[in-house]
Amino acid sequence: MLGQELLDDFFAECDEHFRTIREKLSAQAMGPEALEALSRALHTVKGNAGIVGLPTLEQLAHATEELLRQHARGNHPISKEAIQLIADAIARMEQVVAAFRTRRPLPDTTDLIAHLAEGPVDLDAGPSRWRARFAPSAERDGRGVNINSIRTRLAAAGEITAAEPAVLPGGGFQFLFTVNLPHPPGDLAVWTHDGVTWEPMAAVPSETPAGSSPAPATTAAPSHLVRVDLSRLDELMRLVGEMVIQRSRLTDRISRIGDSAESLQEPMAGLGRLIRDLRAAITRMRLVPIAEIFNRLPFVVRDLEKDSDKRVRLALEGETTEIDKYLVERLREPLLHLVRNAVSHGIEMPDERRRQGKPPEAQITLRASARGDFVLLEISDDGRGIDAAAVTRRAAEAGLALPANPDANQLLQVLCAPGFSTRDEADRAAGRGVGLDVVASVVRELGGSLSLETHPGQGCKFTLRLPLTLSIAETFIVSAGPHLCAVPQGFVEEILQIPMANLRQVQGVAVAPYRDGLLPVTSLHEMFGSPRSDREASPLVVIGSDRGLTGLLVDRVHGHREVVIRPLNDPLVRVRGIAGATELGDGKPVLILDPTALASGPVRPRATPVSA
Repeated sequence: MLGQELLDDFFAECDEHFRTIREKLSAQAMGPEALEALSRALHTVKGNAGIVGLPTLEQLAHATEELLRQHARGNHPISKEAIQLIADAIARMEQVVAAFRTRRPLPDTTDLIAHLAEGPVDLDAGPSRWRARFAPSAERDGRGVNINSIRTRLAAAGEITAAEPAVLPGGGFQFLFTVNLPHPPGDLAVWTHDGVTWEPMAAVPSETPAGSSPAPATTAAPSHLVRVDLSRLDELMRLVGEMVIQRSRLTDRISRIGDSAESLQEPMAGLGRLIRDLRAAITRMRLVPIAEIFNRLPFVVRDLEKDSDKRVRLALEGETTEIDKYLVERLREPLLHLVRNAVSHGIEMPDERRRQGKPPEAQITLRASARGDFVLLEISDDGRGIDAAAVTRRAAEAGLALPANPDANQLLQVLCAPGFSTRDEADRAAGRGVGLDVVASVVRELGGSLSLETHPGQGCKFTLRLPLTLSIAETFIVSAGPHLCAVPQGFVEEILQIPMANLRQVQGVAVAPYRDGLLPVTSLHEMFGSPRSDREASPLVVIGSDRGLTGLLVDRVHGHREVVIRPLNDPLVRVRGIAGATELGDGKPVLILDPTALASGPVRPRATPVSA
């Protein structure tokens, strides 16, 4: 009987190796080094499967490794068909490991192992990437063979994707071209006579600067790394949260003592710094590259591309951006839905794109970037955009209210309505709306926001703004009458003192002069249904989100506090405008405001549910 600790190590190593394999398969070029890294990862998986007694995984990993070694021995480019076959094998391996972990029946792998043994229908079929090197000379120039004529001939033979000069050690130079060819280059003797040599990209060695040595291959995991179960990090973060609460409670008690507590202020400040440093250190331990999600999506696009006859290229940017491991797990499904919707509904067929003057191959871009305590995830495509008229028509049929000329925010609200779709029949990827309610729900639960930009005929972009971590946040504590609330610091643009006489009503919405325009204002008193104070001036907290700026009118700003976030997941207690709750050490709940909801319009007491 295998020990649980050994099994846990086996599952963790499988996850690491599968992630490495997906990273290599999603790379633009598949050279010898990438093939060798794939083979090493598969070889390790095969060996580990034998140790834990999982022959199904061992046989499948062996068959996949053998296919890779055939390519390595043949020294020719690996085709799209072979990459897709390997991706299918990795997906089946993940299913085998998942079933083994949960003690369910293992999926059948017989057909896939046979397919791997046969290989794709034609390993060399379809376009392949080649490098052409042209060495100019006076003799060739006299024959009219120069950089311009070679470029023209290369463009006629295939698609030039890159071109750059290269200085040789002796002072000479060459021109390097990367070319996509439908077939291997012919008339090699003619090309050679004209100073052009061809190399398949898979056989091109990595460029090493002169005078330097290539880095040695890594054959084992770094010895300074230790695997830690996420639940243990969760417990550490919970304990830090309790320390934050107790610190707040101690600070409150010391403030009541008065002047005699002056000697305690310095050690309290030091304790506060240590707790913040501890929290930051644990937060960094939980951060992982978002590539864990991104590297799965190229295979999804390839699968959808194959089924739909569309041509799609997926561009990934900012894969090294780090976010909380918990967020990574929760975001897998939302990003999958957004990419599927883009391929299914946003991207046109190649012939339609040509008629519109677009390249036949569409592009979907996934971009991640860190902005302070938040991370932005953008999913954009260059397709047809969202048909506002079609959405409006389907919204009317579904009984959802939508203006005749809706803006992007209003379109998004309807698209995220549960069950809403722009298609009559479902397919594998579905239409706009199917899955978007899942996206909106997850983003809302994670304390983030979802926004949309769409341009007819040009494409659309979904933007997810999410906190880097969920447990502890920096906030400003504000109050209106007896009601105490926390505003997340990352959304606060500035805090002003505004004369109440400056407030005006425009079409039923309170506004205040702000810089060169008007700022919509929400009163914290109105949110709780309490009478407004009769002050001549009040603090105005200017809150920014993806939906614009809004002002929150309060009676008092109590200062900056670090709080532990308690999400309100129960739908019976979830209220628009409230993102969660916390306490400041006295045991009384303090509500955490939702800046995105505030920026969407006035939040009233007993608000009716929003249908979208």
